Amino acid sequence: MTFSLYCLINDNSEDFPLTLVEKKLSERFSKMEGLQIEYEEDPFDASEKHLRFSWDMWCILVFYEAGQHVIDDSKEIQKMAGTLVPFDISSISRRIRVVFSDDYDLEYTEQMVSMIDFLRKIDGAFVYDPQQNDFVK
Repeated sequence: MTFSLYCLINDNSEDFPLTLVEKKLSERFSKMEGLQIEYEEDPFDASEKHLRFSWDMWCILVFYEAGQHVIDDSKEIQKMAGTLVPFDISSISRRIRVVFSDDYDLEYTEQMVSMIDFLRKIDGAFVYDPQQNDFVK
């Protein structure tokens, strides 16, 4: 089943443009055989691009998003998560959104774990799993 994660980036964290994300993840995934990296246009807005890290037919899509729609989502996450969040995330306006392809045979677990680990190590960021309505610890 396809799933996604939101890495909410607070104002005290460094900026994470896709070029920086590409560089850091390219290094992280460099030893994983068969990696292909490309930028793809957003099908709804050709001026926006996202990263695609793929191995054979499986991929991870990485989006850098900022603005009011991210703030709106942050407010909603704050409401849904309630006491799970001991801090206020409702004004966070930047995030890295990651979408993982289906992996029913668990062939790409290493890539998933590596991506989650990368997101968790971003200083001042909070990784949220919208499917579980919980933060990744």
